[in-house]
Amino acid sequence: MLLDLLTVNLWGLPWPLAIDRHARKRRFREHVLGAAYDLIGIQELWWPWRRALELESLVLPASRRDCGLALAGRMRMRMAARVHHFRHHAGPDRLKRKGVMTTRVENDDGLELTVHVTHLQAGRRRGWVRARQVEDILEVVDKERGPAVLMGDFNFHDGNTDDHQSCECLASAGLEDAAGGAGTRPTFTSRNRYVRHRECAERFDRVFLQSGAGIRLHPVKVEVLDRMTPLSDHHPLRARVHVEA
Repeated sequence: MLLDLLTVNLWGLPWPLAIDRHARKRRFREHVLGAAYDLIGIQELWWPWRRALELESLVLPASRRDCGLALAGRMRMRMAARVHHFRHHAGPDRLKRKGVMTTRVENDDGLELTVHVTHLQAGRRRGWVRARQVEDILEVVDKERGPAVLMGDFNFHDGNTDDHQSCECLASAGLEDAAGGAGTRPTFTSRNRYVRHRECAERFDRVFLQSGAGIRLHPVKVEVLDRMTPLSDHHPLRARVHVEA
């Protein structure tokens, strides 16, 4: 059995902080409708922008606080999506309540997965905040049993000591980086016309896999969709995953 996963930050900030919002949203919707993803983890789908995204499979968390997280795809929801808001944040991120959204999903073959979608603190110098947020994520992940997928915008910076340690913490908890780490193409790069930073190449967007309950999740192919017209200042990350029972 193969699962087709996608994670994407839609850059849903208000104008003029983000541009081409309606055109980018239209391109995203057309891309999703033209594909057959099992799961799509979405970040920065802020209110009220999310109202205009017409996707029948779109799942929004039950939360009064705007976390910008959502899920879509072919797999059916087995429980209401809930959000654990991070206890630590800094700078402009205080304006929104980032966190990790969790739900259970099932496909037509009876495979059940726990899915976590997240968006961590931005900023090269905020690795210490992201470290605290990873601790929050691991508390949530530890409560679930069985196979799981954790995906989203982690904002991990290459060369940041705190971010490196955060990656090690995730690995120690049994969460495998589907892309394998070193050598993987960046998802946030100055070659993207929407990125204003010069000489920037960071692998912010990631998919982590957790095996369990006799089910093994193994990455088959991970690719950055950077050859399509950009959907945002982040390129989407696609992961094909083999499920072995």
